[in-house]
Amino acid sequence: MKGIDISAWQENIDWQAVKDAGIGFVIIKLGESEYLDSMFIEHANNAVAADLKIGVYYYARATSEAEAQQEADWVGAQIKQYLNGANPEMGIWYDMEDPSIADSGADITALCGAFVNQMTSAGYTFVGVYSSYDWLTNKIDTAQLTVQYWCAQYNSECDFTSPSLKLWQYTDSLNIGGINFDGNEYYA
Repeated sequence: MKGIDISAWQENIDWQAVKDAGIGFVIIKLGESEYLDSMFIEHANNAVAADLKIGVYYYARATSEAEAQQEADWVGAQIKQYLNGANPEMGIWYDMEDPSIADSGADITALCGAFVNQMTSAGYTFVGVYSSYDWLTNKIDTAQLTVQYWCAQYNSECDFTSPSLKLWQYTDSLNIGGINFDGNEYYA
């Protein structure tokens, strides 16, 4: 199934054009640094109105496991407030790519595990880690984690071969209705 991911960078989306392009889901930026993305509510409402499956992602900033757990708690609170606590059908994704986290010397694998475990213990069932192919193969020890993955690799195929791969972000220039989106493929 084809999908897109969006944030405040995408405004004035032609949702009918998105549907007409064969898009079946949208993953919406929930926020970062415990701030709600300025377009989250509008994007979520419009995606639901367009009958698209939705997921959310949170841009990680944590450099300790306690901070990653705090981020997870914040994400859970926003889902309760804005999505009635429902498990987003296309997942809750911990976006692990900020260079400052790598530069901090933090144990990136432990951060991912702390976030996912906190969300799972709160009752969310489709939780995973988003990152680039480079980070998934060089910075995150995926063998230590039992999580689902969303890999960003702009290529003709995804080289990340984990059996836990659920999503592949294959481009950042999928043009629909004059707006560039990140294009994604979901593996059921």
